[in-house]
Amino acid sequence: MINRSTRYLRAVTLGVSIAVGLSMASTTMASAQTRSDVDAPAATKALSVDLAKATGPSTGVGQGILYGINQDGSQPSDDYVKPLRLNAFRGGGWFSGGWIKDGYTYGDATKAEVAAIIAQAKRLKQSSGDKDFQYQVLVSDLFGSTGGAPADTLWPCTNGDCSNWLEFIDTTVGALQDSGINFAYDIFNEPDLSIFWAPGVNTLQYFQMWDSAYKELRRIAPDSKIVGPSFAYTPERRPDEWATFFAHAKAANTVPDWITNHDEGDVDDPVTVAQSLRDALTTAGIPQRPLSANEYQPADRQSAGATAWYLDRLAQSSYANAMRGNWSCCMVPNLTGLLTHAQTGWAPTGNWWAMRTYADMTGSLVQTSGQVDSMAISAAKDPAKGQAVALLGDINGYTGKTSVTFTGLGSAAYLVRHKQVHATVYRMPDGGALYSRSVQFSGDLPVSPDGSVSVPANFQDAHDAIAVYLSWTEPQITSIDAPEAMTPGNSYDVPVVVTNGSAGPDTQVQTSLAVTADDPADAAGITVNCTDGGGSTCSTVDQLSPGESTTATFRVEVPASASATAYRLVSTTSLINRGHLSIGTSADVISPCGLGNVCEAENGQLAAGACFATDHPGYTGSGFVACLTKSGPKVTQQFSVPTAGTYTLDLRYAAGPNGPQGTRSATVTIDGVSTQIPLPLTGSWNTWGDSTVSLQLAEGVNDVMVSVQPTDAGWFNLDHTVLTT
Repeated sequence: MINRSTRYLRAVTLGVSIAVGLSMASTTMASAQTRSDVDAPAATKALSVDLAKATGPSTGVGQGILYGINQDGSQPSDDYVKPLRLNAFRGGGWFSGGWIKDGYTYGDATKAEVAAIIAQAKRLKQSSGDKDFQYQVLVSDLFGSTGGAPADTLWPCTNGDCSNWLEFIDTTVGALQDSGINFAYDIFNEPDLSIFWAPGVNTLQYFQMWDSAYKELRRIAPDSKIVGPSFAYTPERRPDEWATFFAHAKAANTVPDWITNHDEGDVDDPVTVAQSLRDALTTAGIPQRPLSANEYQPADRQSAGATAWYLDRLAQSSYANAMRGNWSCCMVPNLTGLLTHAQTGWAPTGNWWAMRTYADMTGSLVQTSGQVDSMAISAAKDPAKGQAVALLGDINGYTGKTSVTFTGLGSAAYLVRHKQVHATVYRMPDGGALYSRSVQFSGDLPVSPDGSVSVPANFQDAHDAIAVYLSWTEPQITSIDAPEAMTPGNSYDVPVVVTNGSAGPDTQVQTSLAVTADDPADAAGITVNCTDGGGSTCSTVDQLSPGESTTATFRVEVPASASATAYRLVSTTSLINRGHLSIGTSADVISPCGLGNVCEAENGQLAAGACFATDHPGYTGSGFVACLTKSGPKVTQQFSVPTAGTYTLDLRYAAGPNGPQGTRSATVTIDGVSTQIPLPLTGSWNTWGDSTVSLQLAEGVNDVMVSVQPTDAGWFNLDHTVLTT
């Protein structure tokens, strides 16, 4: 992690509970498209999966996160947490300032952080479903070293005096141990960065701090794992640093139980880094032990395709677990950016779906072509679920056609019927809310005499992730024909279409619809009834044959007393197909901003790395948009105007230090016409200013995008916009 006060703005690299039917592990969701859009010529990039060669159990390496849930662990909802099958989490309070804030005593700030750690651990252990779930406590965060500590900070073991440091460990770790939860303890995060550990790594004071903490943890928490050293730099980048640490730890008998490091360089390949860690242990004469990539994926590679690439490489590495880095820190319930903030609340993104697909890779990992150029693939087969799943991602943003050739189908007879397999290819695009994966291809493919089949896929955008399922029960597809707007005093007929894209019949198909909003009170008076009777659930369809669709139509009545706000339509369909399934999708009915309205940036569509943040005071609404540093991040908002003409858009922003000197800038785009807007420095990140630009808008609803282009300086936070004549 980097300095929390500026972490959104560093150029080092780059909710609300809703029932969206995502919680079933066996669920699949897709848009209403079952035709192939990849029928053109042969692929330009070929990948392979050998189903006959199992490489070990699929343990979900990479299904961990750093922070990304709220203080008491209640958000985000299980709809977004359970499907990911999280097996690791890293946190340590952070929000209150901890031991340093309390004047180096066990005060209210430290107690609040201890309570948060316990609440988060209980929630995650309960919802993860993994008995081996590991919570790594950032002891240094609990101490208050969260980046950029005051110059007069009393660092542990100053002048050789470790007494206060040991008092801190005794009281805080003792309180955590009293909870009955078996935590793992990460002594100090990123000590090789001075903003976290000012006295310098591998110095006498550092080793006094490390050794004293290690021995005290062994005394008061003998059954807990000690993890470390959590260096920000890998052995390839700083080999001497690692060699010095291992030599000392071996001699002092303070080698951690798990070796932890960050894979956030551009690009730290988990396969390569894990091997370098093992080589460093061997060179030091230390027996091998589990490895943990406790922060992976840099800030400038936060696309769905990059997420898939990291997961693929982690699956093929020798890491035991890994946690996704957080660039929108820390108590924001966005699962480290897997969710995006919209007018209607938190929503999944292509990143979420990449990890959701990875969670479907159960059973045994199988051999693949690994990495071809900059594209990676991992795959698993599971006879219990009757499926094989492959995940594809490209770290450099490949676009174009590809194919995945599955061999060894003779070893997976459950995938073959009448010399055919049923294949589904899902596309997971990047940017904005994504309530379902789109189906690129769904159909039966003939198995060649050599026991192989080739499945086509298409990276339509540079940031896409792709999933391939071989399964006779994929896909079941739902779609909502949502109205463009829902205004008070009106009613709307909303069709929900369910399509059976699998190769077998679906039985007892039943569909329901609900309406929610960011503030649940806004949707409390809205009624939903199936037009053929039965309340909010339409009558059951006894059987839905392969390729057949059924439509359930719901009457949504918005009372005159309702708020003129954005609403989310949530559809859930239950059916019987090799066991009970629950599938669903959602659609947001956005409320455009009008003239003179304060249009909160965080409620727009955030894409290409733009992130939600709350760490600087003075913002309006629920937060602001950050991570607007390097070229790419963008925010799109809708404005409704009564007549075509010239309008003025005011941007409320902050542009402080820790970035390029001089005036910052952004680009405002409407209907393909772009205008650069200057953003003078505001003095600090806690000071907000205003800048305006003239736009030509058409009558009705206009999409206005604020982005960082290659010609822009970037490095600003965006709070809100206001459109005037």
